Amino acid sequence: MPLTEEFIHYHAVGKTFTGVLVRHPRNATLPGILLAPNMMGTAASSIEHARTIAKKGYVVLVADLYGHLPDSAEKAANCMHSVKDSPAERLILNAALARLAELRYVNADKLAAVGFCYGGHCVLELARSGAPLALTACFHGTLDTRIPAEKGNIRGKIAVLNGADDPFVTGEQIQAFAGEMASCGCDFQLTSYAGAVHSFTYPRADVPGKTHYNEAVSNHAFGIVFTLLKEALG
Repeated sequence: MPLTEEFIHYHAVGKTFTGVLVRHPRNATLPGILLAPNMMGTAASSIEHARTIAKKGYVVLVADLYGHLPDSAEKAANCMHSVKDSPAERLILNAALARLAELRYVNADKLAAVGFCYGGHCVLELARSGAPLALTACFHGTLDTRIPAEKGNIRGKIAVLNGADDPFVTGEQIQAFAGEMASCGCDFQLTSYAGAVHSFTYPRADVPGKTHYNEAVSNHAFGIVFTLLKEALG
């Protein structure tokens, strides 16, 4: 049975956001996964990631992070910088998760979040906010935060899939993140891939030494996350 796609609207910070929902069109209640995309928003590559995940038996909502779809990398970067680390970031992600959870074909007791690049940062912020996530998976996202998690805030497992040569994720970031996770009592794992840089899951990334697609690493990282999702959500 083919997957379906539909627009899903939600509200936060005085704006309307439009995400893209990907699911099997059958009468079944399935675990829900919020997908936070890279800075380009609900673009084709992020919807393709959602389709890959939905095929495993999940309802996937690609979150709209800005209230519109940027039409250039420059505009997307400006949007990202206007939201990243602001109070709005967590509010927008929590609104998207709440909208996903209220859908009749989503099991609200089985929720997870995955994020890519900027979206990786977003889902970590969502988890830090105390959202009811069984698993949070961050693909090549930055790990820094202005509001570190306190003990008991993070309610599920954290998985970080990192390029060991990612110029945007410093050793200091990794050390601070590991310390934060340990101090708040979180169950977390961090996998660093030798030779991989930023955006290793994004087929159009082609800036050597900075952002570059790595098919083997991408497939392995997805495999890890699929295993963890099955463990966490069934």
